Amino acid sequence: MKKILIAVITTFLLNLSSEQGNITKLNGIDIWWESHGDINNPTALLIMGLNSNSKVWSDQYIQNLVANNLHVLVFDNRDIGKSTWITEEPGLITFIKYLPNFLQVYFVEFIFGFIFDEEGKFNMENPAPAEYNLSDMAMDGIALLDHLEISEAHIIGASMGGMIAQVMALEHSDRVKSLTLFFTTPGFDTPGLSGPTESFKSAMKESFLLNLSGNEIDALTVSEEALSGSRFPFNKKSFTEQAKIRLDQGINTSNAQIAAVGASPNRASSLKNIYQPTLIIHGTEDPLIPVDHGIFLYNNIPNATKLILEGVGHEIPDELLGEIVPLIRLHIISQT
Repeated sequence: MKKILIAVITTFLLNLSSEQGNITKLNGIDIWWESHGDINNPTALLIMGLNSNSKVWSDQYIQNLVANNLHVLVFDNRDIGKSTWITEEPGLITFIKYLPNFLQVYFVEFIFGFIFDEEGKFNMENPAPAEYNLSDMAMDGIALLDHLEISEAHIIGASMGGMIAQVMALEHSDRVKSLTLFFTTPGFDTPGLSGPTESFKSAMKESFLLNLSGNEIDALTVSEEALSGSRFPFNKKSFTEQAKIRLDQGINTSNAQIAAVGASPNRASSLKNIYQPTLIIHGTEDPLIPVDHGIFLYNNIPNATKLILEGVGHEIPDELLGEIVPLIRLHIISQT
């Protein structure tokens, strides 16, 4: 009777947390998290990407997972959202904000000269000093599972979140039941793989300049539109409302997370050690992490399947949830 009562109370508190979120001291920092659905169902731990808080996961996507009998955990990575911000905006960026526009343009061009190498890929040769790496970020997710006394989970990672998911599978294999990897990579410096498109780099610069002038919603809109594929028209009005929600949750302009990516070893040679069933989902028009990265993961992870989405960019279109979510559920349920 006592165990039943504890289970009922736990479920009530977890359902309550989905309304407003929780902040818990985990792995030495504060982590903001939400729980959705019945904790007795298989747990899907969602990990979002670079400089993106948990609100980037659409409500429709989360509710579709819950409706497919999954318990969903979302959280803000360190240095984003309502979790601990270990680093703040670099002093150089603060300085550039006070410069005239023509000098801002000059400095942005100068900075981007260091971001990309001569092949047009992200420069991983001389990464910025890092306060932490992807292993630390993976441990944040493991600490959340520990806190909730969840022994193992199905990890769903997008972009950098997919990189963290790979690290979890490699370093905490007993805690990972399966992987679902959205538009991610074994490493930006993997030989033979493509870099971001020139049009996306131009959009990054435009977004950077808009942020410098305080136009945060416009900056997010430019980035999001550039990440979108041609299959579904970008809805600027709808995204503006979503951008406000993301900004309210908190977006850190520090470069700490990209430094963490740069400070972490390339995983290409380790993919053969990921034994968990892995579903790879990638769009053919991804301008940030081109589809050949997803194909590489599929070819090198032993127990992998793939879903290649024609005309889709670096995104999870709500229009495709009816196709994507049942496939994820089947992928997860087959492992339980």
